[in-house]
Amino acid sequence: MAHSFITNRDRLLSDIITGILPKSDAVDILVGYFYFSGYAHLADKLADKYLRILVGLDIDTRISNRVREVEELVEWQRIRSKVREEYFNNLVRLINETDNTDTDETIKIFRQFQRKIYDGTLEIRKTEDPCHAKMYLFAYNDSNNENGEQPGDVITGSSNLSYQGLQGRTEINVRFTDKGKYTEGKQIFDELWANAIPIVDENTVDRWKEKVESQIWIDRLFQPYKLYLRVLNEYFDIPSKTNVRTPFDITDGKFFNLKYQTDAIQLALKSIETHNGTIVADVVGLGKSIIASTIAHNLRLRTIVVSPHT
Repeated sequence: MAHSFITNRDRLLSDIITGILPKSDAVDILVGYFYFSGYAHLADKLADKYLRILVGLDIDTRISNRVREVEELVEWQRIRSKVREEYFNNLVRLINETDNTDTDETIKIFRQFQRKIYDGTLEIRKTEDPCHAKMYLFAYNDSNNENGEQPGDVITGSSNLSYQGLQGRTEINVRFTDKGKYTEGKQIFDELWANAIPIVDENTVDRWKEKVESQIWIDRLFQPYKLYLRVLNEYFDIPSKTNVRTPFDITDGKFFNLKYQTDAIQLALKSIETHNGTIVADVVGLGKSIIASTIAHNLRLRTIVVSPHT
């Protein structure tokens, strides 16, 4: 059959694509929006493919309905670098403010995404004018193209590159396997690509690192051991101020300075400075009244100590 409809009912678009990808060495994708969920769904099969993604409208952020189709002419008269910067900013929000990369698996997929950018096997561009079309072109490798007589497949229809578009909801797409349809689709894509605005390619990697990678949480994660050390330091570190008066100081030597008490005084003063309050609690007989009195003295507060007569 030369073509057939793919509706995500009896057959999933994701299954059709994963069946085509092993026969392909390059993939061109034209979509209205860039959805990381779609890339993630096909990431394993795309790892060794040369991939060009052409975005017609916007990067999907899925945040408070901020994704919108902007079709006013004035919006599309912006300089090309401005368009790139806006896409970088949207991608940063996508990563930082949604759950798209919140698991080890999705972080692994994002690392693959990064590597493909670095090695030049992934390029992203934005169409010069608004474009709502969706088209997937698969260039067959030498083992499957029948000496050029079967150059590849083209799928076109309603599905964006997203989980929903690939399998999560009803869509209408059609697949063409004949040489003429593939060649025509490839020509349309190449013309749009030639006039599109580069977002990510080998010439913009440094800008990508500066505007995206330096701004996302993924590359700012501490190693678990270092985070553990930080927690220990925050919990047990005793701040030291040379001008803090001690029980010995305020009683003219009648009380000795016990380390656990002076540590508690330092910690309490730091807590008051940081959080505007503290609680001194311990078992009977360890000098809570002494600690509290010394804290109050250092704060230059008039103090009333209420305690049982013992």
